[in-house]
Amino acid sequence: MSTILIVLFLLVVVVVAASFALGRGTYEVDSARDTEFLELEGAWVRYDVIGGGPPVVLVHGWLSSSRIWEALARRLAQRFTVYSLDLTGFGESDKPLSGYGVRNGSRLLYAFCAHFGLTRASVIGHDLGGNMTVKLAADHPDVVGRVVLVSVPADEDQIDLPTPLWLATLPVVGPLFYALGRAVRPVRKMWMRPFVADPDDLTDELVDDAGKSTPAAAARTLSISRREIARGRLVRQAKVIKMPMLVVSGEEDQIVDPHSVSAWAGSVQRAEICLIDACGHAPMVERPAELAARILAFLTGDARYLDQSSAPPADAAVEDVPEDEQAPLLSENGNDLRPIDPHDDADDTADLTAEYPIEDVTPEPNGPPKIHRKRDGSYQAEDRDDRRPAREPSEDPLRDRNRRATSADDPIPELPADLFDWPEPRREPRRRQRPETPEDDPPESPNGPSHPS
Repeated sequence: MSTILIVLFLLVVVVVAASFALGRGTYEVDSARDTEFLELEGAWVRYDVIGGGPPVVLVHGWLSSSRIWEALARRLAQRFTVYSLDLTGFGESDKPLSGYGVRNGSRLLYAFCAHFGLTRASVIGHDLGGNMTVKLAADHPDVVGRVVLVSVPADEDQIDLPTPLWLATLPVVGPLFYALGRAVRPVRKMWMRPFVADPDDLTDELVDDAGKSTPAAAARTLSISRREIARGRLVRQAKVIKMPMLVVSGEEDQIVDPHSVSAWAGSVQRAEICLIDACGHAPMVERPAELAARILAFLTGDARYLDQSSAPPADAAVEDVPEDEQAPLLSENGNDLRPIDPHDDADDTADLTAEYPIEDVTPEPNGPPKIHRKRDGSYQAEDRDDRRPAREPSEDPLRDRNRRATSADDPIPELPADLFDWPEPRREPRRRQRPETPEDDPPESPNGPSHPS
């Protein structure tokens, strides 16, 4: 009996030690290339930039990476410059021991936007990445122009994890379960199956990205985020958001309660709700065309995207429609809400669409003739035939002393003849003064010198 107890005790010690070691494990990228990685908040973060136009930032959620946006990013890149990144702890970014949760994720997003100089960017967040997006919009309204939330919980009670994945988040045995899922692909596939409504929509990228995190990053991100969004704290903070918001959710979402869209819409002044039929927790994977149509219609104000969800309208493509003719983003008051390019120095108050009349400079028949400059420095009428030839300079210096030098850049044809005829200076006659003696000097008067009568 004592032997069995000793063996059980040793097993418990091994399990606790392994769990502690796995829970405090970190991961750093092997190589950092300037085109894909940048250092933010003390960690290397992988990112990607495609397309051209106003900025759009994509923020992934829990147990995923920026690869979850690939299908959507290709569609948005036709009208926008799409920025995507792997949050710390996920994907190919660093997995530090700390720095997780909604607050730290919002700080990372702000550093990311500041690095690229983004202002009034449209930020799209999925799952817990949407909570970070709301925090960013509330704290930095100058950075965020529009917000799109995709399957984002408004309260911790709206998160419902499947049992196998819930076991991986437990304090002691969680790291062991997560390490098992990272090593065995069928276990990860069992984790991610509830993320989609149709099993055929479960992609290999979605399954593989679930195992790229560390036990510490996965567990702490979920636990810290749950505390930060508990009892609707983030929803109350979202009431200060003034920019438009689109809230999207799948009707068959098994991870986040679809009724969360009502909580977000009730806290934001300008919110739109969109429920996608036959869709689970990942609309960007299950219904990328329909989600792209909804987002493009929201960002551009062009409802034609909703009529053709498989692809953007042919007449609305960037290469076919000039930027100044694209549909503007108008608020309820008629103000233009299009994202501002930080490198655009054009005057926003100028009316670029007004047609100004072109003044006709052709002279009238009875009007004054056109005047053009002659080579000898004088002006002549264009329609006159009696043009005098230019005078040749004479050898007599007295004859040409008042003539101005010939010059094509001289607007004055001739100088006045008396310009150099200076008058003679007036000379006052000098008076002879007799020598003065002290006795002859009359006394000075306070009113001035006295004169003899």
